[in-house]
This record gives sequence, structure tokens and C-alpha cells, in this order.
Amino acid sequence: MIGIVGGGISGLFLLHFLAESGVETILFECSASPGGVMQSRTVDGPNGPVTVDLGPQRMRLTVSCRELLSSLQLTGELLTAPAGMPFTIYHSGSLHSAPLSLRDAALTGLISWRGKARALTDLVTPAPRTSESVSAALTRKLGPEVYRRLAGPLLGGIYGSRPEEMDARHTLIPALGRTGSKRSLIVGLLRAARWERTPVISFRKGMGALPLALAARHRDRVRLADTVRAVVPTVRGYLIESEGGAVEVDQVVLALPAPRATEILSRSLPALGSTLGALRYNPLAVVSLVVDNRKQMPAAGSGFKMTLDDRSATRGVTSHDALFGRSGLFTAFLGGMGSEALFDLPDSDLMNHAVQDFQRVTGVEPTPL
Repeated sequence: MIGIVGGGISGLFLLHFLAESGVETILFECSASPGGVMQSRTVDGPNGPVTVDLGPQRMRLTVSCRELLSSLQLTGELLTAPAGMPFTIYHSGSLHSAPLSLRDAALTGLISWRGKARALTDLVTPAPRTSESVSAALTRKLGPEVYRRLAGPLLGGIYGSRPEEMDARHTLIPALGRTGSKRSLIVGLLRAARWERTPVISFRKGMGALPLALAARHRDRVRLADTVRAVVPTVRGYLIESEGGAVEVDQVVLALPAPRATEILSRSLPALGSTLGALRYNPLAVVSLVVDNRKQMPAAGSGFKMTLDDRSATRGVTSHDALFGRSGLFTAFLGGMGSEALFDLPDSDLMNHAVQDFQRVTGVEPTPL
């Protein structure tokens, strides 16, 4: 038997895979609701009730994802974003469509002609090195302008991180390898742009519908509101000690935040717990915003990102209005690595930051939810 500690989306996906493969499995989740950070709520907004996501905002409908949703009978709940929806980058007081094709790259006002010419040296310069940071590799290959206005915000935004603190060998080099391009970032980006043709989806009741469906599918294997206190090695495997009673298993998977894993392992496996305790997470605040007047809707495509030269608290914004027809709804992401001091502020101040940044970029004052 496999014991899974943590009922977020990672633990639930693993439970589903093992159960469908015929493996005896049990999952423990301390909350009364599954999903971890993948939670959705329906709240009252100025335009009426609106569904907001507290964590992940969308996903891609790959072939395997489509098969999974069909097996969970979630296909009828899908919301699919319009194809080819662009996203934008805020620079020097204007929103610019992010150039993800050769034509767009040639026409964009985001990058100067000198910056575009400098980026072409990527085709003849050596591949990113394992000893480089992401910042150093992108700057060397594409030039400082493309790095700070386009490539840096994209990669840094994915990880909520600072590219100068990211190792190319852990992020950029594996990503480039998956495109089949060994050296050129431009070729890799153009190949990766095909990923943009994979539909972007959510669900009528928000992303939280997915973990709820997974937990319901395997309800006989899921113990909700059952806090695990310790994992203790035994002669034959491990003993999972929880509030609902101890269970002996052959293997244990910890699908939960590192600080919580450290607590669980501190008594019986202190060395492993200490190692996990060294892991750090880049903090992000998620603020839901609504534009009351639909005549004022900003032309921001699927949302916008800020360049690395922008010093605002907001790193980027997703438009649920454009993607999924949720009336006037946007989600702002604030903070990340280097902005930890933001999280000493009360929620009201974080909401004010999100409102002020949104208004500065779009000219429209939203209502924070």
C-alpha cells in the first residue's frame, strides 16, 4: 500500500494514477476540503456573483488532460479560452503585445531595432552554460534589452523568482532541451510557441472543480480533515500516525509544503526533515479585481506582465473577462522573490497596491474583491 500525505492537486493526481493502475493507496488531508491552494469561491461583485480562483487560474487541455477530464465527467464543465489570445507587457507607459512569432517580433514596439538586431546574435553564440544564471545566459544570448523587457519577465514570472538568482541548469537549459533546440533560444521560443495552440481552459465553478472531482472519484481512499502527526519507519515499511488512527503502508509520498513535511518527520527522520526544511518558496499574493463598467475594459488580451525595470508590487495580471467571459474579472499577482517585505503588510494594503498598479497600467480603477 502507498500512503500519500497531502490532498493538494499533486497528491490527488498521484492518487488517481496509482488507483487507476490498480495500486492500493490511501491519502490523508488535514483540511476538510481537498485541493490545497487550488480552491475556488463564488463571491458577490459589483456586476453580480463571480467565481474567483485563490490559486492556479487556468491549465492547458492536452490530450492526456482531455482523457482525464472525460473520465471524471468534467468535460461538460469546461470553459475554453478563445484561440490565439495574446498577452501584453507593460513598458514605458504602454501595453505591447508579446512577440511570439517572427512577424510579431519584427513589428513590436516593445523592442528597439537595435535590440532586435542584438537578439539575432543568439543564432551564432554558444548555448546556455550550466555555470550561468538565467539572467546571465539570457543577456549573453539575446542582449540586455530583450532580457529585461521580454525574456526575463516571462521566465521570472513563471517561478515568481528573480532570474539572476535562478540557475540555468535547473530551468532554462532543460526547457530549451524540450524544444529540441540545443543552442538557439529564438528557435526554441518559436518551437515552444506551438504550445500556445493547446487550448487554455478552466471550469464553470473555477479550477477548484478539478480536485473536488478527483477526491469524489476516490472517496473511499481519501481521509479528509485527518491531520498526520508523524511518519515512523517500521520493519516492513512506515506507520502513518494521524488523528483518525495509525495506518501501516509500504511506501510514503509527502505531497505537501516542505515546512509541514519537516514537522511530520522531525521525530523519526530528523535528518531528512532538516533537509526538506531548507527548501524555500517564493511568496505571491493573489488579488481579485473587477472592472465595474464594461465600456472601460482595457485592451490587455489575456492579461499583462511588467518588465524587470518596473518597480511596482504587481508582477502580472490575468484577464478572466477575456479568457473565460467572467464579467470584468481580473487577477493580480504581487510579490515574489525579493519582495518579501510586502507580506508584512495587511491585506488591505496589498489590495491597494493591486488597484493602484492596475489603474496606472490600464487607466481604469478596479474594485478589489
